[in-house]
Amino acid sequence: MPVQPRFHEGRLTVSSSLSHAAAIVRAGTSLLDLALLMEESEFLYAIVQDKRNTIVGIVSREDVTRYTEMFNSEDTATWQSRPVEDLMMTRLAQSPNRPTNSLQVVDGSDVACIPIVEQGQIVGVMTHNDVLMSWRRLEPALRAAGTDDVTQLANRTMFMRRLEEEWDRSTRNSEPLALFLFDVDFFKQVNDQCGHMAGDDVLAAVGQSVKDSLRSYDVVARIGGDEFAALCFNCDSDAIDLPIRRIQESMRKIRIPAGLQRSQLTLSIGAAVVRSGFEELSTDKLFSHADACLYRSKAAGRNRAFRILLDEHQTTTPESVDGKEYSAGAVNCILH
Repeated sequence: MPVQPRFHEGRLTVSSSLSHAAAIVRAGTSLLDLALLMEESEFLYAIVQDKRNTIVGIVSREDVTRYTEMFNSEDTATWQSRPVEDLMMTRLAQSPNRPTNSLQVVDGSDVACIPIVEQGQIVGVMTHNDVLMSWRRLEPALRAAGTDDVTQLANRTMFMRRLEEEWDRSTRNSEPLALFLFDVDFFKQVNDQCGHMAGDDVLAAVGQSVKDSLRSYDVVARIGGDEFAALCFNCDSDAIDLPIRRIQESMRKIRIPAGLQRSQLTLSIGAAVVRSGFEELSTDKLFSHADACLYRSKAAGRNRAFRILLDEHQTTTPESVDGKEYSAGAVNCILH
């Protein structure tokens, strides 16, 4: 049964021996510094890299322990003068009997090892059943996988993952959490009248506008065609009025594409706020409540914002931001 990949300290490992957090040390690091690092941490392995960030070997906690038992632990001068390479029993070295793009692990067992090379640097190591990848190589790919190409915001997959994480955090800490959903009103007209490239420009501008209107640490994402979402942490129902107004105001500053038979771009907004996490609620239900408020904004004529407060003791009905009443359920919405 293959070992499942795991993330540890921002690094991906999949081998049974390396599926633990690993320290990264530079070749030439003294054995004293390495011993102190291992003693003060829970690292079971140290990955040794040269100055080009190429992986050249691995040192285990057992190697360090064995060394300390062999020599006087108080002889710090000797420890300080000897580099980590002296203790590096597992090395990655070019094999003269193999092609230049192949490596073998020199640890007494002569296990064949194939490097993953990009632009002359080793970014990963692969054996017949194990893989070790450099986080520097994986990070851009993982970031791209969670990013929307048009707006450079988080995509739906990344946003839903963050929603689950922040839901757990807000529940543990009993902190309020606000979920916003946004739709660009009549966005199809932009594509039909101005073309899809102009539509992409509008989506990018809307995404940036929403992001600039919220706090730097709030999460903003494009979750569908013209649908956006945002998470605001520790933000109660009364506190969301100001960012909603800022978002609506910023929409007036977006340049209208040539050929669009409208004078302004607007958003319909729905927001659900959890004052304190409680068992009867879930992220799916939170999303449903925000979506219901968004639908209410559209049904009331668009260019409006409705919110709902969810509390373990009381759940309010959707209400608007500015207090102007409408006949449909005598609820309120925002007008411009």
